Amino acid sequence: MDLNSISHVTKEYVRKNLISHSADTPDLSKDFLKSVAARLREMGDMPGFTVEQQIRLLKDLASFDLGIFMLKNQGLNAYWTHKIVTHIPGQASTHQMSDLEYQILEKSPAILATRERFGIFRQQLQARLKPGLTLASVPCGMMGEPLLLDYGPNPKINLIGVDLDQQALDGAQAEAEKRGLASYVSLRREDAWDLSLNQEVDILASNGLNIYEPDDTRVIALYRAFFNALKPGGSLITSFVTPPPTSATESPWNLAAIDQKSLLLQALLSLRLIQAKWSAFRTHKPKHNLKRLVLPTLHLSMIVLGSCPLCWHKNRSKVNAKLIPH
Repeated sequence: MDLNSISHVTKEYVRKNLISHSADTPDLSKDFLKSVAARLREMGDMPGFTVEQQIRLLKDLASFDLGIFMLKNQGLNAYWTHKIVTHIPGQASTHQMSDLEYQILEKSPAILATRERFGIFRQQLQARLKPGLTLASVPCGMMGEPLLLDYGPNPKINLIGVDLDQQALDGAQAEAEKRGLASYVSLRREDAWDLSLNQEVDILASNGLNIYEPDDTRVIALYRAFFNALKPGGSLITSFVTPPPTSATESPWNLAAIDQKSLLLQALLSLRLIQAKWSAFRTHKPKHNLKRLVLPTLHLSMIVLGSCPLCWHKNRSKVNAKLIPH
């Protein structure tokens, strides 16, 4: 583990630039809960939930660790993201956790999609592994995707983890040591928009960062930073999240495959109780056209085969994009 490669980032810079969850964590005091309850009363009833039902769910959410963190931080950090994506469905029950926590982990459409996307990323990374490869994860969180790959008995791999959150890097270090891969990993505390990597990476994986960034110009800058980090011929594996039907009339979600009660509960939790930061939804429609968003000065050919996960290949001045089916 190359700890010397972790660049110095001030607490003030992190506070201003950490976009996935709050860096200024309030206390989950009675006053805090009262303020949320007052906001719910002001907003009134919503489809499927009266105000009183919303307040009861608020109290339920404040009774377990995951719910407390989301209420306090309006998002997920590396630890909780890792816990969610590595959670094995069907192995938990309401005897082991509250009914609301069970609903979130086992039935929330967004959580199920996040876990599925995590699996697809691992499949795509595993299929591209070869000896001597340099693989970067930005932001890396606890590096679940690269660290859970099968490298065989004698790994010949260089793994780079980049994150702005020091707790994420500490978690990634612990995971690497636990899995016997610490000597293959270097960690860097950097902003994803300001990477020090320059044509050094064969594969760069970025899962979920753009869901927190509503500014299209910032997304363009992000993908340009990723492109600059790749070697010629390198690949970027990334994703975007399409708007749920509770947020857009033209949502591409397959409603027939989604439990409607779980969808309504998800809308209540994310939009009203938590007021989550993960709301920068995008599609391949003209408003958020991927060619314009990513590298508008380069040639981009897209084959639409599925939904969220997406892979770009860097080849001099040409970028080929492919939506990965699942």
